[in-house]
Amino acid sequence: MTGYSEADLEYDVLDILGDLGWEPLEGKQIAVGSGEREFWEELIIPGRLRAAVAQINPELPASAVDEVVDLVLSPKSQDVRDENKRIHEYLTQGIRGISYVDEFGAEQHPTVHLINRRDPYRNEFLAVRQVMVVQRDERRRFDVVLYVNGLPLAIFELKKMTDERATPEAAHAQLMSYVRDMWQAFRCNVISLVSDGVSARYGTAFTPYNHFAPWNVDEGGEPVQQSGSWEESELSLALHGLFEQRRFIELLNGYVAFAQSDGGPVKRIAKPHQYFAVSKAIGKTIEAVRSNGKAGVVWHTQGSGKSFEMELYSNQVLKHPALGNPTIVVITDRTDLDDQLFENFDASELLPEKPVRVTSREELRTELSNRRTGGIYFTTLQKFSRTKAERDAGLHHPLLSERRNIIVIVDEAHRSHYDDLNGYARHLRQALPYATMIAFTGTPISEADRDTQAVFGDYIDIYDLTRAVEDGATVPVYYESRLIPVELPAKVDPEKLDEEADKATEGLDDAERRRVESASVTLNAVYGAPARLEKLAADIVEHWGKRSEAMKEFIGVPGKGMIVCSTREICAALYRRIIAIKPDWHSDDVNTGKIKVVYSPEQKDSEELRAHWMRPSEHKTVQRRMKDPDNELELIIVKDMLLTGFDAPPLHTLYLDRSMRGAQLMQTLARVNRTFRNKQDGLMVGYAPLHENLLKALAEYTTTDQQTKPMGREVEEAIDKVRDIIEVLGDVLLEGYPWREKLRVKSPTAYRDTVHGAATYVWDSRHPLNQVEENRETREREPTLKERFLREAGRLARFYAVCSTSGKLNDLRDDIAFFRDVRVVVVKLEANRRRAEGRPIPADVELYLKQLTAGAIEAGDVTDLFSEAGLERPDLSHLDDAYIKKFQASKHPALAIEALRRLVQQEMRRVTKHNIVRQQSFSDRLLELMRKYTNQNISAAEVIAQLFELAKEVAADANRGQQFSPALTSDELAFYDAVAAKENVRNLMGDEKLADIARDLVKAVRRNLSTDWTARDDVQAKLRSIIKRLLARHDYPPEEEQDAIDKVIQQLETFADEWAPDADR
Repeated sequence: MTGYSEADLEYDVLDILGDLGWEPLEGKQIAVGSGEREFWEELIIPGRLRAAVAQINPELPASAVDEVVDLVLSPKSQDVRDENKRIHEYLTQGIRGISYVDEFGAEQHPTVHLINRRDPYRNEFLAVRQVMVVQRDERRRFDVVLYVNGLPLAIFELKKMTDERATPEAAHAQLMSYVRDMWQAFRCNVISLVSDGVSARYGTAFTPYNHFAPWNVDEGGEPVQQSGSWEESELSLALHGLFEQRRFIELLNGYVAFAQSDGGPVKRIAKPHQYFAVSKAIGKTIEAVRSNGKAGVVWHTQGSGKSFEMELYSNQVLKHPALGNPTIVVITDRTDLDDQLFENFDASELLPEKPVRVTSREELRTELSNRRTGGIYFTTLQKFSRTKAERDAGLHHPLLSERRNIIVIVDEAHRSHYDDLNGYARHLRQALPYATMIAFTGTPISEADRDTQAVFGDYIDIYDLTRAVEDGATVPVYYESRLIPVELPAKVDPEKLDEEADKATEGLDDAERRRVESASVTLNAVYGAPARLEKLAADIVEHWGKRSEAMKEFIGVPGKGMIVCSTREICAALYRRIIAIKPDWHSDDVNTGKIKVVYSPEQKDSEELRAHWMRPSEHKTVQRRMKDPDNELELIIVKDMLLTGFDAPPLHTLYLDRSMRGAQLMQTLARVNRTFRNKQDGLMVGYAPLHENLLKALAEYTTTDQQTKPMGREVEEAIDKVRDIIEVLGDVLLEGYPWREKLRVKSPTAYRDTVHGAATYVWDSRHPLNQVEENRETREREPTLKERFLREAGRLARFYAVCSTSGKLNDLRDDIAFFRDVRVVVVKLEANRRRAEGRPIPADVELYLKQLTAGAIEAGDVTDLFSEAGLERPDLSHLDDAYIKKFQASKHPALAIEALRRLVQQEMRRVTKHNIVRQQSFSDRLLELMRKYTNQNISAAEVIAQLFELAKEVAADANRGQQFSPALTSDELAFYDAVAAKENVRNLMGDEKLADIARDLVKAVRRNLSTDWTARDDVQAKLRSIIKRLLARHDYPPEEEQDAIDKVIQQLETFADEWAPDADR
């Protein structure tokens, strides 16, 4: 056999897992009836689980072991997430509530463990391929299932490496369909992995594809550059990285977490950068507690999951025996950061105890003075301030604790956190002199900041912007300058002015207050000039309309935008001008309306400012609405709230009308770099002068980041890419199709015909560039013309969504629209073929098709393949020569042929659902017919005629049983075809004699079926014996018996679900 099949890939995967200590097995070896699995819908192997529980918990009597197994096997809910959470708690925390009386008569209440977490290698590890699951009328085979102690903890969905349509996205789509249809199989699932042999991604059974991650690092956590070798492929790296036995148990125990959300439990698993950062941080913390208290700094770029890392780290710190149940103090320097982080920790189901928010300086002092062990406290840095009496007396901050097992986690470690000579950080050290300090930051420590290492220590781990984008953890952010000039007074630095205006006035002396208020007045006069705001409002409304419409193709909804202004007065004034343009965007109700203003209130506020006051609960409502992609709220106007620590994945565009620099600028920019559905890029639109500040901020990042600019790329780069892509599409990929000439034809249908003609040219399987052979040595092939066109057209849509508002591509708008519409037709063709073949559609294509259906993109009157070809959908039971001739005269023969091929294939699947002989016969004929056409052995007119002949035959086949007397049912007809497959048998015995055999076969096999017959060799042997005796009784040719028996058994398997004794229960 030539080529590299999906089965070959499965065996290669099992070889690697075998090297890692997993015992490879075939699915039939653990199938129902084999003594292993007990039910088709359940993957768990009870006997192996029972043996493992007894071994790990040797004190348990047999009755208690049985009780534990029954508890695991019996679902408590019909919701797969709830069930998965319950089993996960059993796996990581053990089972409580089991009691028994020991040999001394004492009642025992042990914690029963299902996994040996202390000695991972003493668990039982199985890797099983082709595992069948049956639930109601659904029947599926999982490619690879990994068992630990009889529990199915990992499921792989693998695709053929050389199939152009078999991608990780398609594998993920199929996996998600399994979760919906076969939910019981995923009750124990920890990791789901998808791969096409080239790329590999992993996540949980509930993780959307955009959050599935590659494990593309070596054993030290360093990125591995893909060299093309199997050993360094993403799949090989993932198998070694995730499924080495010790690490797999470690991931299960400490790197998988549930959290509560409004939509129910959310399950997450650490990505490679998170796993290695937390592992390193734990080691550094243990060293620091025993030495100088400086654990170090974790710099992982904004949007890469830093909050989750802090949660994972805190959980392991609290449980680590070397740290003696420490107290954790989480410190931020802003209330909104404290709110966001606290909510994440409070929702966590991983942490051993709930966090406590400290609301006052007095409470902080009381809690830390009296606490001896444990505890998670959240506070702001400002609460480490001195009282007025202490300041007046010149006293230091009082000592709160001299314990060494206090861990201070500092979020966003910048200057305010570690000014060790003055300010709150010095007070923190005076209060907790022996605490261990660790910092997590999303932006690098600036060279201008003071002596970072003296406070925290060295960097523990770095995950820069470039790696985050390459791994798909974040998206790149483009910068579009739409500067609206301002005139500042002489010798006024706009950044200094903004910093002054940003300071709170509470607690300042009169001179400081006057300076801050003066800065605000100046900003209001300059940035808030009425004429400037009118222009700003109009530009934002127009820009947002185009940008949100362009983003629908990628995320299915308009998405969200954030407008950042210099002062609260400007926020309110800009809102007033925007709703003057769009009055329907306004609502007084916090729960409705398309735009809101969010800022902190002050008692001296004017009526216009008071109109936007919100209670804390209302602030939360707005934040929830911004995170909900389907909520009508699209835009919020802010001054400084929500610029850090606020994660809203649907947010894709930032309008910045205030001067910023350094870490604050980069943190703000990161609001739009979160992944969401098929979001490809974020966009920052600068109305204030920001370009130089962006360059200065990037100068603090890694050399790679400075070169690639994952954040702050100029929009001109996207414009250049659009021009280059159009040249490739029009002059290279469509070189052989005169699309420009055809568009110039003076005809009302010229545009439609040219779009369809170009799509046909790209799609045509007979095109030499679509007939690409696989390289036998590398098992790879070059992309086809269709693949190249779809890739480039997708890139065009992506980059045009970024720069369409620039006005610099107006000369190419018609070409861009044309290529977009050609792509629409080709994508629909591909989707229709997938549906016809019963294969899942990748999430990004499904989303794109939904947008087309919703009318987000004008694509003419395209509704299906037949209308695209300018034809009516045929009735296969009533075909005449006139219709066939009309079909052959279609202007788009490739579309017409594809439409007819799909219709024939769908009819075949319907008519021959349980008839494998006819199914194979029709399929072979269809494939051979299409092969001849592809190889240009027959013309388009000939293949259309032959397809119609085949269609007529398929349609008539449904009634073929009526030819017999008495008539054969569809079930009996299927067995007739099995025993009459060979022409010499039909000639020898005759149709009626073979029909009698079929009738008897149906009766005989149905009487002798058991629920688990497909997995039980003894039952299959009995069935074969029954079939053989029946054939002999009817004088069936002995030399053909074995072939007939095999076909009957194969045929019987298609009825397994419907004919099983409990099928109707």
